[in-house]
Amino acid sequence: MAKTLRAPKAVYTGVAVVSLIASIALGWKSLRVLGGSQSPQALVDHAPALFGMPFAITAALTLVCCARALDPQAHIDFLGLRVRGAAATIVCWIVVFAALTIAIRALW
Repeated sequence: MAKTLRAPKAVYTGVAVVSLIASIALGWKSLRVLGGSQSPQALVDHAPALFGMPFAITAALTLVCCARALDPQAHIDFLGLRVRGAAATIVCWIVVFAALTIAIRALW
């Protein structure tokens, strides 16, 4: 039983690390491509779309993958909504992504 739980933890950790590295690479590439051709004001105006949304996507994925690695049998019972397993992971991702997106919009 212990060996069956070890593999999903490694997979979720790997997905979290790869998504974080991909987000950093995407942000770096966007900055290099648009930094030379566009005015700095265009980068400031569109920074939430260029950098905020990819960061929010990968941050939500990283948090949900870490939570899923810690508790593989996730379930949510909230306001009459009952979900278990993979559906709970998807609901958690949607909630975390929405919270990060709203925070980016509110602060920008």
